[in-house]
Amino acid sequence: MLNFQIEKDCLKLFSGEEILCEINDEIISKRYFKIKKVKLSDEKVCIFCHDGVYDYLLISYTGKNLKYTLGEGVADFLVLNDAAYVIYSEEGKFGSEENLPIAQLGLIKIDIFIGEITGLLDDCILETLIDVHTMSCNNKTIRILCYEENDNDFTLDYDLTSKKVQNKVIINYTVDGLLSAGDSFYARYQNHIYQVNESMEITKEIIIDKKVYDEASSLSTGYSEVVL
Repeated sequence: MLNFQIEKDCLKLFSGEEILCEINDEIISKRYFKIKKVKLSDEKVCIFCHDGVYDYLLISYTGKNLKYTLGEGVADFLVLNDAAYVIYSEEGKFGSEENLPIAQLGLIKIDIFIGEITGLLDDCILETLIDVHTMSCNNKTIRILCYEENDNDFTLDYDLTSKKVQNKVIINYTVDGLLSAGDSFYARYQNHIYQVNESMEITKEIIIDKKVYDEASSLSTGYSEVVL
């Protein structure tokens, strides 16, 4: 169970009695500052937060604190090794004129140590990313879940080796969330968790056991989140 404490411009994040990180920044004392999501990854504490105007990614790593201003409309993020992957929703891509230009890139990669930002998607793919729900990664592929008003929900697979979108799948059932454990992807459907293949076909129902608890990241279910 993670807890946090705010003192003026200082944010302290706790796991029990242990202090995971201590971050000082002016955005922390703002009236509308809010922590949206926290992920622990390879000794990094990754905090997705909002100050009432923009989204930010704060990363604490071996005593160093890093801050990235993401702008408006972030749908989800991942931190893999030394890179952060950030995907924007429709509100980010087509938001206000004051939003950051990087939001129009849809899916970006940030080298967290040098700050270099790279847009990962071609224009033809960007046109299909309207209502982004969430994304997950199985160490080889980032899978993006998108919703459409005509119920033609779909996933896109971004291959981390080829650096291209390799697979688009139209889903014939309503996925409530995605997660990954090891090399496999899982989908939540009708209050069950199923293992799925590259075509999002259900291969088997998963009973949550210790191995899945130990290896899973998070499962997004709309505006709430179940952390495994």
